[in-house]
Amino acid sequence: MRCGASGPELLAARDRRQELLERRAAEGWRPLIALSLAIPGAEKTPPGAAALFAWAERELSRALPGQRLLHRSEDALGPFAVFAAPGEPPAVKARCVALEEARPAARLLDLDVYAPGLVAVDRAALGLPPRACLCCGEPARACIRAGRHPFAELAARARALLQATGSASPR
Repeated sequence: MRCGASGPELLAARDRRQELLERRAAEGWRPLIALSLAIPGAEKTPPGAAALFAWAERELSRALPGQRLLHRSEDALGPFAVFAAPGEPPAVKARCVALEEARPAARLLDLDVYAPGLVAVDRAALGLPPRACLCCGEPARACIRAGRHPFAELAARARALLQATGSASPR
């Protein structure tokens, strides 16, 4: 379990992830899916995180038959995997959004889809509403920008979602 990474470690991990995505895109893999966890707090792999990540990998395989795992690792930000997926990027993103909404704990998944040129396909491109805040259901970005919820409340909510999954898959 990784606990308490420093700011520089987190930034370096983000940079390494971006470099990996750029390398895979340059190799011609498209669309790309980056799977990670969006867990607030310094501890990026609290109890239940590994089970959630494993569930997401299995469900991604079911949702996108023919997808190919290109990379899997764990760094200061937690577990991370990159897949190449068959299909058009908007359709792939729609399936990823469905996974992010399939179970309460799946709200902690981050499934980013990239079209050729490493252009992110977001929810807005599909006409979908933005992600909801963990605490209140309003758009998460608005709550983050406004600082509406204490960090401890966000972290506690994430841990409660993970705890509800138990040590098995979050079904």
